[in-house]
Amino acid sequence: MSAASLDEVRADREPGSTRYRDEDFPGCVSFPLPAGRLEHYEGRLEFWDGGTETAWKVCEPTSIYHEGPSQMLVQMAGQFAMLRGSRIACYGSADLLRRDATGRKRWLMQADVALYLHPDRVRLQGPAIYVDADPLPDVVLEVDHTTDVRRRKLGIYMESGFPEIWVLVPWESSVRRPGLAIHVRRGDGYREERSSRAFPGWKAEEIHRALTEAPMSEVAWRALERTARAMGAREGTKPEDDPLMRSISLEAETRGRMEMLAGNVLTVLKARGIAAARDPAELRELLGALSGDAAMEAALACTDAADFRRRIGEQGAGSLSAGDPPSGPG
Repeated sequence: MSAASLDEVRADREPGSTRYRDEDFPGCVSFPLPAGRLEHYEGRLEFWDGGTETAWKVCEPTSIYHEGPSQMLVQMAGQFAMLRGSRIACYGSADLLRRDATGRKRWLMQADVALYLHPDRVRLQGPAIYVDADPLPDVVLEVDHTTDVRRRKLGIYMESGFPEIWVLVPWESSVRRPGLAIHVRRGDGYREERSSRAFPGWKAEEIHRALTEAPMSEVAWRALERTARAMGAREGTKPEDDPLMRSISLEAETRGRMEMLAGNVLTVLKARGIAAARDPAELRELLGALSGDAAMEAALACTDAADFRRRIGEQGAGSLSAGDPPSGPG
């Protein structure tokens, strides 16, 4: 950061000395907003200064150019959670609130997305993220389509101790050259890194591609999958630890067992010259949830296709005992 930016950060640490100006928030317009009306303001704010009760909002109305990448990150967080095997919490347009020593609201910022990678370990105290009291998000995303958070907002993040900030300039139509900058906290300041610390090994260019492609390419998906599995390995979790992935895995396992059973039963029936089904798929539907032992018993004991179907039906209804003799042709 520049010397001027560092001076502004030092000023932020001294109550009453901070001076926020329109030029601190490029692409934004300022307007008065008393503290008493702040909670009732329904629009999106880039920044609010409690000292002057002034707010800044983005000049352009909210659009897909700004919201698209944010929503994409929220969706990808769900995919990360399934592949890693543990939940991730996402807060879009999250209020980041800082109070002074007397408890008055000092400033408020809204991040585009705030991510907590281990939400089960975090307990937030209210509707906002209280910067001096709550655990800070592991990653904050700022989309700079028409704005530039580097001018002042990045310094505020740094002074407040946020561990990792992603600044995304999404497309050629944006204010600056497209790309993603990863600012990782090192000591008292930020250093721009080539890859994320929170998402180990996920490179800046890979994140940019994933957030701006529609639909996501195979290359972007493979990078996401690689990173998610690395996170799981680091934390001792796996996809089966996620409830949805566990359900999918059990369903696939059950389907695999049924396919194997149907294949074995069909082989026995064909060896005995009984055409009870055209293929394994038809036989799987006929067997339903019947146990393997019962299905094989019917295949070995039946006298023809009709008898096999009768036995399957009776076994399914629980009315055929192991000692029933084979019936005659049906």
